[in-house]
Amino acid sequence: MPEVMCAWCGARIRESPVEHSHGICPSCDRQLRGVPDLSESELDALPFGVIVLSVDGMVQAYNRAESELAGRHPDEVIGRNFFTEVAPCTAVQAFQGAFQLFCAGDGEPKTFRFTFRFPSGSVRVQILFLRKEGGAAVAVRKL
Repeated sequence: MPEVMCAWCGARIRESPVEHSHGICPSCDRQLRGVPDLSESELDALPFGVIVLSVDGMVQAYNRAESELAGRHPDEVIGRNFFTEVAPCTAVQAFQGAFQLFCAGDGEPKTFRFTFRFPSGSVRVQILFLRKEGGAAVAVRKL
């Protein structure tokens, strides 16, 4: 029987009758659910990227790990529209559409893989949307 794997850390969660099934293990779920409420210094201490967006896509926070991954300083992106000014490659149904559905939905975390196309090359990442009042925190882990 196929295994259900944690979409964040890759740990085995359980078996499933469905191939390619995934979820978030309890350990990652506990750690990640607190991310939207962390202070700027706490976000900067995380080993993975975090971008906090308002419902309309405006960047409210951008941590150190994301800055290093994307090669952009937080001052360059905070206050700008993520989908049109910061990362226009995300203005597609697979990312922006998923973000809009997430913000309009029940708030259950949503995870998927995405490829960012930077001038220096492509970077595959695991994306996780987490509910935040008035928007969402987007956690980014390089694969």
